[in-house]
Amino acid sequence: PKVSRPHWTAHFVVPNGNELLVKMHTSEGITGFGLATSYTPLDPLLKPWKSGLADLIVGESALAPERLYQKLFNLTSSKIASEKGWTREALIRCSAAVDLAAWDIVGKAAGLPLYKLFGGFRDELPVYATCGYYREGKDKEELRDELQMMKDQGHHSFKVKTGGLSLKEDIDRLEFIRSVLGDDKEMMVDVNRAWDLKTAIEGAKLLKPLRPRWLEEPVRWEDDRRGVKLLSLKTDIPISAGRTIV
Repeated sequence: PKVSRPHWTAHFVVPNGNELLVKMHTSEGITGFGLATSYTPLDPLLKPWKSGLADLIVGESALAPERLYQKLFNLTSSKIASEKGWTREALIRCSAAVDLAAWDIVGKAAGLPLYKLFGGFRDELPVYATCGYYREGKDKEELRDELQMMKDQGHHSFKVKTGGLSLKEDIDRLEFIRSVLGDDKEMMVDVNRAWDLKTAIEGAKLLKPLRPRWLEEPVRWEDDRRGVKLLSLKTDIPISAGRTIV
């Protein structure tokens, strides 16, 4: 459904998401569930399942999830995928959902949660909430209410969107966000590849007093590996290269 006041990152509207749910059954009667999210149309994700992908999974061992994942992921560079019109994005997401379903089966077969199978070093994981999206007419009062609501929900770490305004305006906005969060909360800053290298270097300097846990996708997509490397020489703020694929 169309949102009356859509959320924006620095330069694109956050689209509606589609969920791909995979159920896998073993001959022993165990069922595993896997999920993958896509922000693109659903039909390309369903096409592999309607044209032979499941046949490549039947008969494989769910107790060898890495082998199964690699088999499916290798299809991204295969003739069969090209012939059948399976897109690379669809295969990556389908293989991810199958991988999760296989690991679900592994845990159920062992009668143990996966964290214990993986060593059980910890039984809690740090998480963060993403917030601070731009919206038409969104003022500081609305931003404060958003952040306070998330604090009341018990969140301790917040990844904030930036890069959609001038650098001066964005830094002022981030200073306000830090003041609302307080010094006892972690804040990460996500630029979504909106800054050129010069702006990123200046932005990192101005961000330093706000103590960001990391700075994510700080430079534009073109030649971003070089940009991230050069930026890292100018700041000691940890840099996350993000997960965007051109």
